[in-house]
Amino acid sequence: MLRDESGAFPAGPCLIRSEEWLQTPELAGLYECWLYSEDALQAERTLQRIYYRLRAASAALLESADSIWAAVTLLHTPELAVRPGKLKELQDVQLEALFAAVAANQRLGSDSRIDLLAPYPASSAEFAVQREFIEDVAEQTLGHAYAAACSIGARIAPGMPPAAAGEIARIADFLVLDGAAEPAAPEEPAAADFVLAAEAALAAVRRVKPAAVVLAAGAPAAGALADLYRIGMSGIFCSAGQRTEALLRAACLTWMARQDNTDTAAEGWL
Repeated sequence: MLRDESGAFPAGPCLIRSEEWLQTPELAGLYECWLYSEDALQAERTLQRIYYRLRAASAALLESADSIWAAVTLLHTPELAVRPGKLKELQDVQLEALFAAVAANQRLGSDSRIDLLAPYPASSAEFAVQREFIEDVAEQTLGHAYAAACSIGARIAPGMPPAAAGEIARIADFLVLDGAAEPAAPEEPAAADFVLAAEAALAAVRRVKPAAVVLAAGAPAAGALADLYRIGMSGIFCSAGQRTEALLRAACLTWMARQDNTDTAAEGWL
């Protein structure tokens, strides 16, 4: 859900964790085969099959209701994190599949777009490298139309130093503070800690870039909606199962804020 200028939270962005695509029956076996294959030719053929599966998943996303604003995370798994060559190879294939699906829709007259999230950059320099990589693939696939087809944000963990988040915000189109990046914890402490981290990150980012769009994601974000509203977060991503409850809570918060403003104005006339 995205907070608009009036303070309301309409139904909004959908966060696609692309790692979940790799867990589907269509891709899980192919991914494992490619990752551990010692035969270069077989690995290449498997990667081509992965490309077509990812392209189909991207096309399905663009045809769904979630495509109004979808932010897709660049693939990043623990087993790929320790194999940077494999990681970049798979991310390249993912980006080609995403942008090919966008290009196909654009040829049909659609104004489709998919925004991308670079995974957990540790610094602005690291994010700049990730951003350049995404832009290179986008330009190769979409040409000059890529600028209108995607924005490039950074997915950061709550434990990131606020100053680093501020520096990344200088060159990112938006930031997503992802509560799912932290180990599981009891709900209330997790939500409370998440809000403290969000407040510190938001303050650092807004000092550098006052109009920055900073969203939250993960279970702690959905559970701490009122506090995130209070500190001025731009909005939250939530799962389909959480969306109805979050919309109702957001509507209540908006109504309460407007009532408070009305009561304050009335008191001024007394």
